[in-house]
Amino acid sequence: MAMKSKLIFLLCLLFSGLISLSQERKELNEIKVTPPKFTGVERIETIPLKSNYVSLEKYLIKIIEPQLVKDRKTIDEGTVVMQFTVNPSGELTDFHTLNSVSPEIDEHVIKALKTTNGMWKPGSNNDELIAMEKEISISFRLENTPKFETRAKWLYKRGGKMLYVKAKPEKALKYFDYGMALLPNDKGILVNRGLARYELGDMAGACSDWNRIKSLGGFEGDSFLENFCDMKGYAQLTQILKND
Repeated sequence: MAMKSKLIFLLCLLFSGLISLSQERKELNEIKVTPPKFTGVERIETIPLKSNYVSLEKYLIKIIEPQLVKDRKTIDEGTVVMQFTVNPSGELTDFHTLNSVSPEIDEHVIKALKTTNGMWKPGSNNDELIAMEKEISISFRLENTPKFETRAKWLYKRGGKMLYVKAKPEKALKYFDYGMALLPNDKGILVNRGLARYELGDMAGACSDWNRIKSLGGFEGDSFLENFCDMKGYAQLTQILKND
């Protein structure tokens, strides 16, 4: 699809730690833990905005979009999930792509994030600055194409039919993989992709998907995860999902 179609960027942030996403600070065993925070930058000529304050979302869009337009005529759609560490100095290191759209787009995201060095208030533990992990999710969707949620819902249903009705886990996996490319943090798709992987003998891949759910704050705790990765509750889980 031609690059002349307008790009739509959606970004969300996830702090990888024992902190609710809706909170900046939380008491936990009398320890005050504060996640790292992007503090913004003053308006500069290369990033013309009406406001002097530039949010991380606006900043990354202004950096990435011109490079995509310059480098290529088409774009792969999907959601990049990038994990990185914010050090006490405010420098970002240890970039790890949790979900890829394409090597090219992934690299643009990393390069844009590296330009934010020094623009972060580091995380702290009892007011002591420490290195902390953080995640961002950036969706790349062309204008006038269906929303990712709409497409992912259809893919989820098709994958489920292939897995539970037609007993074709390999085909089901293709649908779930495509759905994950669009919505990599969707817990329903993660559960079912894990089951498809298990059916195909990919135990490590199955547990990777289910442990990802735990890292997102779901799947009902460590013991539940361990039971399913040991497959003690596999039959129960598949039966529940078949009846949904």
